[in-house]
Amino acid sequence: MNEKRQVRVSTANGCEVVRLLGEIDHASAPLVERDVLVSVRASTGVVIDLTETTFLDSAGLLCLDRMVTAFSDRGAPVRVAAPAAGMVRFTLELIGFLPDLLTEDVETALAEMA
Repeated sequence: MNEKRQVRVSTANGCEVVRLLGEIDHASAPLVERDVLVSVRASTGVVIDLTETTFLDSAGLLCLDRMVTAFSDRGAPVRVAAPAAGMVRFTLELIGFLPDLLTEDVETALAEMA
């Protein structure tokens, strides 16, 4: 398995921004989920940035759903940034992923949570 780090966490406007990189699939999803849930403790807000995510299979979608649920359970508002023209956004819209949480970019997500 590829041990390349697929999670990058930074802070912007008091919120944690979680960037998921590359393919989030059955092989990587459990590690990605663990890395995110251990690294992010924010209660002020979390943006999950899928701009550089190239693929989400069912395990990746479940991982995303679990992360959103975990942050919501912690009382942290969550937004998911996925570019409108991207395949990941198409997949999220196809499965009916919580449209109120979707934004086109990180800046919009941060503005919505301000």
